[in-house]
Amino acid sequence: MGIVASSSSSSALSSKKYDVFMSFGGDNTRTNFTSHLYTALCRNKIETYMDYRLHKGDEISPALIQAIKNSTISLVVFSQNYASSKWCLDELTQILQCKRAQGQIVIPVFYKVDPSEVRKPEGAYKKAFEKHERAFRRNIHMVNNWRNALFEMANLAGWDSQTCRDESKLIQNIVNYVLRKLNNRYPFALKDLVGIDENCHCIELLLQKAPVFGIWGMGGLGKTTMAKVVFAKLFSQFESSCFMENVREMTEKHGISYVRDKLISELLDDENLHDGPSIVSGSTFAMRRLDRKKVLIVLDDVSHSKHLDSLAKECGNLGPGSRVIITTRDKQVLAGRVDEIHEAKALIDHESLKLFCCKAFHKDHPEIGYEELSERAVAYAKGIPLALTVLGSYLHSKTTKEWESALRKLKKTLNEDIQEVLKLSYDELNDEDKEMFVDIACYLKGEWERNVIRLFESYGLHASIGIRTLLDKTLITLDSFRVQMHDLIQGMGNEIVRQQCLKEPRKRSHLWNHEEVYDVLKNKKGTDAIESITFDMSQIKEVSLTADAFKNIPNLRSLKLYSTSPKNCANLPSGLESFCDRLRYFYWDFFPLESLPASTFCMQNLVEIHMKYSHVTKLWDGVQLIYHSGSKSEASSQGDEGGYNVQLLKNQDLEGFEHSHVQCEFV
Repeated sequence: MGIVASSSSSSALSSKKYDVFMSFGGDNTRTNFTSHLYTALCRNKIETYMDYRLHKGDEISPALIQAIKNSTISLVVFSQNYASSKWCLDELTQILQCKRAQGQIVIPVFYKVDPSEVRKPEGAYKKAFEKHERAFRRNIHMVNNWRNALFEMANLAGWDSQTCRDESKLIQNIVNYVLRKLNNRYPFALKDLVGIDENCHCIELLLQKAPVFGIWGMGGLGKTTMAKVVFAKLFSQFESSCFMENVREMTEKHGISYVRDKLISELLDDENLHDGPSIVSGSTFAMRRLDRKKVLIVLDDVSHSKHLDSLAKECGNLGPGSRVIITTRDKQVLAGRVDEIHEAKALIDHESLKLFCCKAFHKDHPEIGYEELSERAVAYAKGIPLALTVLGSYLHSKTTKEWESALRKLKKTLNEDIQEVLKLSYDELNDEDKEMFVDIACYLKGEWERNVIRLFESYGLHASIGIRTLLDKTLITLDSFRVQMHDLIQGMGNEIVRQQCLKEPRKRSHLWNHEEVYDVLKNKKGTDAIESITFDMSQIKEVSLTADAFKNIPNLRSLKLYSTSPKNCANLPSGLESFCDRLRYFYWDFFPLESLPASTFCMQNLVEIHMKYSHVTKLWDGVQLIYHSGSKSEASSQGDEGGYNVQLLKNQDLEGFEHSHVQCEFV
């Protein structure tokens, strides 16, 4: 799905300074119930206005009136002496004016007072009004307005403390109710999105009868966005929740046990459960705790049915009323494992045009003179939100002649695949930016931004401005300071490399297909064209390499050999006989030797080294020359020089680090 320009109404809503304005009366709740409720709201990141001052006087301040107007919700706590305060009654009148004028949400809470006493009024409220009638007999109209305000409030849906003896439970119920109201008013991912409403409404209806639910469709259709919107609207109805994003990628990097432990620790809100490998595995107590909870789980981008089977087996039964949402591109992953499947659909024509125009013109309709061009552009994207976003961003601020040229180029490709639409933004890059884009697509996706920049700079590239260009053209994104790329765009980058030589992978600049990589290494087919190798060893039943496997690869800059299992790691009968001296990035899981042979492993241009679950007792014998940022230093078993942050590059016993992440970084 794609973001569109905010409407005036949504802009007005988003400009509110406070989520909640609290109206309460007297000292009988100020330091107990009301204070505890305020704390609970703030703990849940709900911006709440609470006036602690004891007011004396006839008129509420303009600042207080402004605070009421600047709040999305007014929460009114009716206690025994609420009506005795003229300030409270004036606040209440102002609150109801905001309710009528701007649709403010008003929630009454009846604390140790019956709603009928407020409605009539009776009891303490009757006595308070008798006093007001005497004090303001010349302004009886104002008193009647207060009376009408109480009557209106007492007829609104609210909370009664007499029906819930446990105040902490009552406060939690109120907070959850406020969260639901705010989510409905501000569904963060839902706000300003095109074509999302119908999908999400359908999903919510199906979830009412389907405890385990699947969202299926091709990449780029917005499955993750749909799940995020539904999650944001529903999570407050559950005791615990977890949105597990990028399950496929996380599983490939860390294994399914890591995903399982992370999921359970978040659901149980216990970080200690995720300290160390597989602590949760087999813990009947942890499973018993999970059985008691009503939880909401989203498993995003699941690629293998075995991962779902493993999670279902390990996590056991969830508490009554729990819901699980799974997104995937493979329908077979869901077969027999979910109760209902929602197929994500491409946007229909008018939605596609609206999304495209918001990216191309920053409005929801075409500029004059671009109407027919916009329709042609939208036709090529075929309703795929990501393609519409990228194409619209690419054509933004360009002339009609440039649009015509771009659309003619699209037509000449004779390829209706969305991948060709995405390639337009790539074609506009200069050679340096193209190189960085392909590197990210082939082996740097998911890496920390600072490490990517450092690596590119070691190649002699202008990294910071290049990353900015790729971000501006929506070819990459930054997520928690990591460089990310949508699967469709990554596939486009991979295809660019594949086209370098369709029949002979060894003549391409980057290798990542496990079968092709293993063929090149096992049979010593290396060439000077190869610049990076990324090898998932877990995809090969038995990995056996010779000592000269990396011979004839003189331009290798990045080597990443990873695996989720020690059963699928490289077997080297002897030391490495040759290695490229241009290597910048070295990553090898379960490295099979006790050290890196200094004679064949040159540190001259190395920027990063990662060795997880390795057998090394020391990284190398002797002294290595290290060149960095134009300077030269020596790093040996005796220590490190030059002011660099060199971790674990000393002649020391590393036996305690066989399950650690050994890394050398120059900063």
